[in-house]
Amino acid sequence: MSVTSKQQLGQKGEDLAEQFLRREGHRILFRNFRYGKSELDIVSLQGDTLIISEVKSYHARPLGAAEYRVDKHKQRLLITGTHGLLSEHPRYNNLNIRFDVIIVDFSRYPAKITWHQAAFWDEQGWNED
Repeated sequence: MSVTSKQQLGQKGEDLAEQFLRREGHRILFRNFRYGKSELDIVSLQGDTLIISEVKSYHARPLGAAEYRVDKHKQRLLITGTHGLLSEHPRYNNLNIRFDVIIVDFSRYPAKITWHQAAFWDEQGWNED
């Protein structure tokens, strides 16, 4: 799969995930927020919770669960990106933070969305020194 088709698949998956989150009552704040090497696919607000959603999309089932592609390294990148988001947008600092993983399975029609709420958390807390 070329980089272009991977990017197109990722974009399509993020579009479906965004529609799904809106139906679940989320207000979308950012798409593809970048901070350093980090990229946050979807940042949304639901009540008093800021939700960082990592979206994984595929056409052919991966070996093992797709959720495992959000490994500790990827989690650290997402947490770092969230720190960056909060430093650039301090109005969100007093909100609860939740990290979700959304899997979009295009190997079937219609695409199947699997939503893992609170898939991981920042074990070290927000005050890393």
